[in-house]
Amino acid sequence: MAILDGITELQAIAHGYRSGGLVIGLCHGCFDIVHVGHIHHLQQASTIVDRLFVSITADKYVNKGPDRPVFPGRSRAEFIASLRYCDHVIVNHAATAEPIISALQPDAFFKGADYRSSSDSRLQAERELVESNGGRVILTDDMVLDSTSRIVQLITAMAGNT
Repeated sequence: MAILDGITELQAIAHGYRSGGLVIGLCHGCFDIVHVGHIHHLQQASTIVDRLFVSITADKYVNKGPDRPVFPGRSRAEFIASLRYCDHVIVNHAATAEPIISALQPDAFFKGADYRSSSDSRLQAERELVESNGGRVILTDDMVLDSTSRIVQLITAMAGNT
């Protein structure tokens, strides 16, 4: 699947899907080093909606520590776009998913199980925006849970031992 160029293209595609009665979902995140937890999350989301959009956090908004993201936004988007579970991918050039949520107005906005106990104010604002447009926030299960940050720490520790 191709990577979308911007909000206007995203809105046009979403409008076409809605006109056809399709249910639209959105996953948003960094997706830096993609791991089995990401794949499980995207696969699970794709079974709930007819079309799954994924927005990738632009490099300058990734706040995961030094030397992150490991891969630039375009590369992360290309990788996610190659997955069969994802219908459309866009790089989000904003600090939160709010502009994408406003433009797309997804029926479902998916977050990973690691957000179940989150008090992150960004998530609360995103939730309010999704719900104000008639959508719902869905937390995928924690059957497969991992963390890119954990993987980076493991690789860094292993590199330090060589």
